[in-house]
Amino acid sequence: MMHRKRETYYYVGVEIPSRGLDRYRCLDVATKGVLATAKSRTNLIMAVILLAFMIIIGRLYFLTVVNYQARNFKPSVLKTDVAFGRKNILDRNGIVLATNIPTKDLSVNPQKIKDPEQTARALVRALPDLKYDEVYEKLTSSANFKYIKRNINMNEWESVLWVGNPYLEEVDNEKRVYPQGRLFAHILGGVNVDNIGIAGLEKAHEDELQQGDITLSLDTTVQGIVRRVLTERIQKYQAVGGFGIVMDVNNGEVLALVSLPDYDPEQPATQATMSDRFNKATVGTYEFGSVFKLFNTAMALENGDIRPTDSFDATRNSLKIGKKIIEDFNGGENRSLLVPEILMHSSNIGSARIALKAGWQKQKAFFERLGFYDQLDIDLPEKARTQVPKQSVWPVITSATAAYGYGISVSALHVIAAVSAIANGGYYHTPTFIKGGNDGKPEIQVISPNVSEQMRHMMWAVINWDIKKNNPVRPYAVGGKTGTADMMVQGKYNKKSSRTSFVGVFPMNRPEYAVLVTIEDPKKIKENWYFNNAGWTAKPTGEEIIAKIAPYLGVMPQERWEQPAYIERAIQVSQEHKKRK
Repeated sequence: MMHRKRETYYYVGVEIPSRGLDRYRCLDVATKGVLATAKSRTNLIMAVILLAFMIIIGRLYFLTVVNYQARNFKPSVLKTDVAFGRKNILDRNGIVLATNIPTKDLSVNPQKIKDPEQTARALVRALPDLKYDEVYEKLTSSANFKYIKRNINMNEWESVLWVGNPYLEEVDNEKRVYPQGRLFAHILGGVNVDNIGIAGLEKAHEDELQQGDITLSLDTTVQGIVRRVLTERIQKYQAVGGFGIVMDVNNGEVLALVSLPDYDPEQPATQATMSDRFNKATVGTYEFGSVFKLFNTAMALENGDIRPTDSFDATRNSLKIGKKIIEDFNGGENRSLLVPEILMHSSNIGSARIALKAGWQKQKAFFERLGFYDQLDIDLPEKARTQVPKQSVWPVITSATAAYGYGISVSALHVIAAVSAIANGGYYHTPTFIKGGNDGKPEIQVISPNVSEQMRHMMWAVINWDIKKNNPVRPYAVGGKTGTADMMVQGKYNKKSSRTSFVGVFPMNRPEYAVLVTIEDPKKIKENWYFNNAGWTAKPTGEEIIAKIAPYLGVMPQERWEQPAYIERAIQVSQEHKKRK
């Protein structure tokens, strides 16, 4: 049987060995024609694929380059050399409190939009905070111009580009941002959508911020400590709010000012309540209670009506003016008190007797000298007009109650500026939020250096005569005064609600800083033995702040401060009576 030799076939694309070429050359004409046709068809298919690929490349080029440039779109990258129209606000150490970032305003001519429904859906997908109905209404408006959204950040603008509508217009803009969040809200204020200041320092320094950066007297670290401690204490005492200030007593520079509750300055004004936006420390005016005993005592000492060694009857029911009996808290000491003791035990009776001895004319004149009759000339537009007795002649009862802080309402800045003058040698400085803001301004002397020194010793005795050895402020020679005042509710005093305050200066042997803290309507809690007066609420709050900021501000623990004989005597008498109780 004969076996037929197997033929070898070569397909298109297969490399033909040399021996195969010999066989190919031997093929008949018909077979060669079939192979030529296959080759031609293969080349045609390859040409079509290449053409289609070139068309796709051309279309992509048109969409990503030609059309992109035709709409004048610019790369959405953060420019580091942008010259913003509004400059920065810095704290005293150069930390940025307010600055600008580049943004875009997205607008449209509704008359050019052919498919508003699809465009609206695409925009809402790109910018999820937009509402479809509102966008659709703008796109179908009869107007020739509508803003879709203003101040779009760079990431948002990238999303807008994918919408791919050539009739969406962009305008370069800038947005004000506050890197410290709520921390300086009440001081910085804010700007509107056109980046124009509408509140706080942003409004007050509108012109200056068009020219260059401004540096504030505020310290971010001190501000943070005050806000944190105050927030914790308000929560602890279940209070409704409060405020705190730290000031340099020697130049009036404010290092911290906190008002709680506060708000986010970057959010629209409609998202914060009026209560949140109300700056309690500069706009609010209050009766500060027994804190005013410092001013009353300094007044009488300055005018020579009393001496530190004098004593006054502070027994119960001993002072009646008209139908009103002046009383001390919980009956007081019920004895004669030396002048330092009147402050140490916060005697309303003793302070009223000092005022009556000095006379209302001197008292009123001294309060005027401390600025209580004037609106403070500060940088903030949000500032208070004080509420003082309107009579040209003060009745006796007005002089008596003003001696312990009732019947006269001023702002917290008024109080801390006056206390600073009492303690710093007698020189009054208007509070300022600008670093070096009082440089070159004349000092106003409101009391003599001698009376200032006497008041410093008395303020020290108020805090230290019965101080516990583990008190955190003991090393810093703190002096000060507390004040508790009933709050007004519907025009009447409510004895169940109080406003408690503490003002402290440290170190008293060479004063540098003053701290004022006020807590509104603290509740009676078990930890405080159900007391809610200033000694149990505002004072420990202020002391905690001082203990935390003193080391940061470079205040070193003080050597023992020698006290004059009249202070030693007052402390001795008070301690002896305490042992007898």
